[in-house]
Amino acid sequence: MKFIGHEIDIETLMYSIFIVYSIILLAFGIMLEGVLGIYQGMHQIIQSPSQLLTDYIVVANLGSVFFNSGLMTLISTLIAVKKKIPGTGLMIAALFSVSGFSFFGKNLYNSIPIFIGVLLYAKLVKESERDYIITGYFGSSLSPVVSYMTFGLGLGFLKGMILGMSVGLFIGLILPRLAKHCKKFHKGYSLYNVGFTSGFLAMILTNLLRLSGWEIEDTYLVSSIHSRELFLFLFCLFLGLFLIGWYVNKASIAGMKRIFQSTGREEADFSISAGLGATFMNMAIFGGGLIMYVYFMGGVFSGPIVGAVLTATGFAAYGNHLGNSLPILIGVVLASLLAPIHMPDQTVVLMAAIFGTTLAPISGKFGFVPGILAGFIHLSLVTNVTYLHAGLNLYNNGFAGGFVAAFLVPLLQESIFTRFSRERVENI
Repeated sequence: MKFIGHEIDIETLMYSIFIVYSIILLAFGIMLEGVLGIYQGMHQIIQSPSQLLTDYIVVANLGSVFFNSGLMTLISTLIAVKKKIPGTGLMIAALFSVSGFSFFGKNLYNSIPIFIGVLLYAKLVKESERDYIITGYFGSSLSPVVSYMTFGLGLGFLKGMILGMSVGLFIGLILPRLAKHCKKFHKGYSLYNVGFTSGFLAMILTNLLRLSGWEIEDTYLVSSIHSRELFLFLFCLFLGLFLIGWYVNKASIAGMKRIFQSTGREEADFSISAGLGATFMNMAIFGGGLIMYVYFMGGVFSGPIVGAVLTATGFAAYGNHLGNSLPILIGVVLASLLAPIHMPDQTVVLMAAIFGTTLAPISGKFGFVPGILAGFIHLSLVTNVTYLHAGLNLYNNGFAGGFVAAFLVPLLQESIFTRFSRERVENI
């Protein structure tokens, strides 16, 4: 296709957009804080234990957070280009996930050991690294393990670094195998499969630390002073994404109907089923819907909220659309209104709703009411399972979502209504 007068293939266009996006984040960060401010901020980010919830805006400064996100996204994109990884919807989701979580938990230091471990696994099983790059990107959900063992146990830098990096490599080595197995648990009805797998790993590691006498303190660092700037950043991003999608799609909505007809579980890669242009437009609409949700709930835009919106928007290339995600949001809101300890505008509740869209395939497959039920149960679970991994798994909602799917899907598949419908079909 032609883009701005130049002949370019769709995959090159996709990666080029991510490179430009990364450079904008880097430049914006430098513009806000200057080179010295970025250096000092990145130093503080890298030395942070980084467990959930650690807003890097509180740890460092706004410019450094944008720089960290841009750096992580740029490196991840360049690796994918060099390794010639297909530009699929899942890759889009992975890159947006890296960008989003770099606002509150991921950095270059704590992600590298896990990524290297995943590549070592590929070599050990004599399979192509290309098949595991995306798992490595999602696997950095456990990056707080590396940071916490390096900087949070009080072992000193050298001992802590050796322990942290060693455990990170070990995580990367076993994660791919576990991820394949864990997908059977929720049968693909939770989009964040690696998050579910990571939760199990983090739970085991956390309780081994507790068994050894280490007690991991809860962390809750969330900023509130840059809400307007972060809102404008997301608004401009999604507006630009929609305009690019509209242009690539030749000023039409072709493919959008196919996306909205998807359950989110089957044919979930929208870049293949509907095309890149329609995928970008769906991402923009979905992301715009999420920021409006946060705004109308009275929420504050912080590092974790921006990270949640970016990550969920990435999955609007691989399963999410407003049709199958809205019931989840409604379910979380209803649960928060009924719970005396939660309010819809709280950061943890907003994140539960945004990340809870991992369960969109449930409403896509079984309907609006089951989707509301999934969201309702999700909030009750996600606010309690953090203790199991002490925030060492950034994908807490992916962990909880896997359990919700594993609980609900068998009941929905074998409900009275399902049996009645099947019997009617068989009798016709």
